[in-house]
Amino acid sequence: MLHKADIHIVPEYYERYIDLVPDIILTTALTEYDEQYFNRYFDKLVKLEDKVYAPGKWTVKDILQHLIDTERVFTYRALRIARRDQTPLPSFDENMFAANAHATHRGLESLISELGHVRQSTISFYASLDEDNIHNEGVAAEKRISVLGIGFTIVGHCIHHMNVLNEKYFPLLDA
Repeated sequence: MLHKADIHIVPEYYERYIDLVPDIILTTALTEYDEQYFNRYFDKLVKLEDKVYAPGKWTVKDILQHLIDTERVFTYRALRIARRDQTPLPSFDENMFAANAHATHRGLESLISELGHVRQSTISFYASLDEDNIHNEGVAAEKRISVLGIGFTIVGHCIHHMNVLNEKYFPLLDA
């Protein structure tokens, strides 16, 4: 399996996620930055409940649902590109997804469990790819990206939201 440094194209916008990931093997990154983070901080996440750090921001449950939905969308894009489908893949409206997911009606354990299942599926998908497939490139959300680049974007996106929780949400517990 390949490292982050093996990405040939890092599209603008996605570099902010990819840059957060260490230069490690993709499957290692997918395994290290998974639902276990959220399990480690479960007590803090429960205490946050529906708190937000500013009006209009997502709750912890909304963030978890967003990670689940985004990983599914990105893995689907990676699948299409890995199979050499050159159809440009559209972007998606993350705010529309969040508004219609009704994550606040779900239990925190359920969301973390689902995130773990989705991540295991993503790991299995990436482990099934050969070197040829993982370097395939296509267009997603009007950006040229490789299957490998999408994998590291998935990981970096998760790290980004972990950082947001640490920097913006966990301080609410001390207030």
